[in-house]
Amino acid sequence: MKPTEKSSDKSINKVLSLKELYFISVGGQGPFISLIAFGTPMIVIAGLLSPLSMVIATIIVLVNGLVINSLSRRFARGGGYYTYGLYGLTKRLGFETGWMYIFYGLNYGGSLMLGGAYVFSLITGIKPFYSLLIILAILSAVFLSGVKISATYAEIFAGAEIVVLVFLAFFLFYMAGFRLYNPFHLSSLDINKVWLGALYGLGIPTGYGAIAPLAEESKKARKDIGLAAILSILTGGLLATFFFYSLADLNFTGNLTQFLLSNFGLWIGVLLAIVAISDGVLGGISFLLAVSRVIYNISKDGFIHPVFSKIHGNRPLIAELTAAIAMVLLLVPTSYWIGITNGLIIIPALAGLFNLFVHEAANFSLFRISLVRKSAKKVLESILSIIAIIISGYLLISSIIGVNKYVILGFFGWMIVGFFYLEILDISRNAREE
Repeated sequence: MKPTEKSSDKSINKVLSLKELYFISVGGQGPFISLIAFGTPMIVIAGLLSPLSMVIATIIVLVNGLVINSLSRRFARGGGYYTYGLYGLTKRLGFETGWMYIFYGLNYGGSLMLGGAYVFSLITGIKPFYSLLIILAILSAVFLSGVKISATYAEIFAGAEIVVLVFLAFFLFYMAGFRLYNPFHLSSLDINKVWLGALYGLGIPTGYGAIAPLAEESKKARKDIGLAAILSILTGGLLATFFFYSLADLNFTGNLTQFLLSNFGLWIGVLLAIVAISDGVLGGISFLLAVSRVIYNISKDGFIHPVFSKIHGNRPLIAELTAAIAMVLLLVPTSYWIGITNGLIIIPALAGLFNLFVHEAANFSLFRISLVRKSAKKVLESILSIIAIIISGYLLISSIIGVNKYVILGFFGWMIVGFFYLEILDISRNAREE
């Protein structure tokens, strides 16, 4: 199957700087919500060893980030993982990677929005469903204002959130009397607990996947996409490690949200409510931008109707509207029918599986590309891709074994629909040629 360009001559403006890409990536992490959603179970499992779990998680995420850094230096075209699969593997696998990324982006961004709604509801007493509608309303207004407004929003609120989390981490460290301890010397050191805790920690510094599809709008895509990804991983990972180190210094192993509310009083409750809304909007913006650009590039290559690659006002407006409507259709019925609490079990699990799939596709893309010509750099990239393939493959298989059957059905169901769609598209094209 050959992709066919069917888009107009109009193109998207290159408007995003390294700083803006960095804050979009940090926003895609949903820093506070990630600490709550993934940090709470990590603390329950690893306890005082959670800082070690977070270091391991950061290293694993960084390996995948380095893969994206290598691939982004080769492809300045937008589409991210879809483009990497399209040119690094095969046309079919490229489409399937993009197809899977669409659902990954919707589910990952949706997870942060549900998490933000849940925390906001917990603090304010507003029903979770209405809290979600508030986030969706703010998100829609900002996202549909354009990529530049969205980037500015991410820069302001993600930057402010980093400051808040740094302050909280230092204040916790102050509460512990600035006591330093060596987690490797703890009598309770358990490698199994550390590793299992790290599996949850993987969700904290992950957000760089939202900027890879924005290469076409980056002023210096070959340099800035990978650099912004690595910087955001290190920011999220190191900040979370320090945060959990400070908590462990207090011998804390309980519920993180309740701990913060009980120890800091009303003022922190108001602040956390604002941060919860901010995180939900940030996560939604970052991944809606990414999903819309994947839809745009898939359409531009002729895999779906060309209307989705139409440019209006130097932006793929139809693709953006499609992504926003898809997010609403995913979250509103889900949270209304099964509730946000149950939604926070299913949607993040789906996001995790799709995340591992698209990263495994990227890892194989780099491995295949690195075999083309022999050089010291190519050898290093081969080694990096092999390590990433093993890690992501192991995590994907382990996750498939561990999640419930409905999540598995959703994951494989979406994948199979993509394959069937390609077959139907091939049949249709062959019939027209005859």
